[in-house]
Amino acid sequence: MKLHRNTIWLVPLILIITFPLWRIPVGAFLTPRGGFNPEIANGGGEPASQNFSMKKITILQNQKGKDTALIRAESARTAGHSKVFVLRKVDADLFDAAGNITHVVSNTGEYNVTTKVLTLIDDVVVNKTRDKQFLYTDLLYYDGDKRTVRCPGKTRLVSQNATIDGGSLDYDIEAARYDIGGRVHVTLDGFSVPAGSPAP
Repeated sequence: MKLHRNTIWLVPLILIITFPLWRIPVGAFLTPRGGFNPEIANGGGEPASQNFSMKKITILQNQKGKDTALIRAESARTAGHSKVFVLRKVDADLFDAAGNITHVVSNTGEYNVTTKVLTLIDDVVVNKTRDKQFLYTDLLYYDGDKRTVRCPGKTRLVSQNATIDGGSLDYDIEAARYDIGGRVHVTLDGFSVPAGSPAP
């Protein structure tokens, strides 16, 4: 009995001495399976692909307790990056400081959750209801943080008495200021030359 008790201390000694021999196979056996990523487990990253799709989505933006934009779409999906939604049939309302609504529709678009930039593509129509103005373009960027609209391509701005064609358009929502770039062509409705003035 004494001999048996005295040999028990040899077991941990043997394990310590033979550690280099069994460390690698036991470590490989205990390694988590399924592509474990410690950064994701600690909240420091995300899986390479999290594709999903949704129907009838609504995105509400606000600043300082006030709603600044309400973005609706018939459907949304991710395409390899969970921070960017690909939207179909976009219908959005942009609000200025006084609560006036600028209505925007397009066939397709993208919304970046991180930058809060809404990109609208293909048959974009902007309706500034208060001033009865319409803007037509094929590409529009709305920056939710800066509260700006940028159209880098051809645009057509139509109001009650004028049509303005331009090469680009920038609009500051808070300042209600347009900047039309490129070659600008203006058509005025109901404009007449005063009597006695030379013909153009």
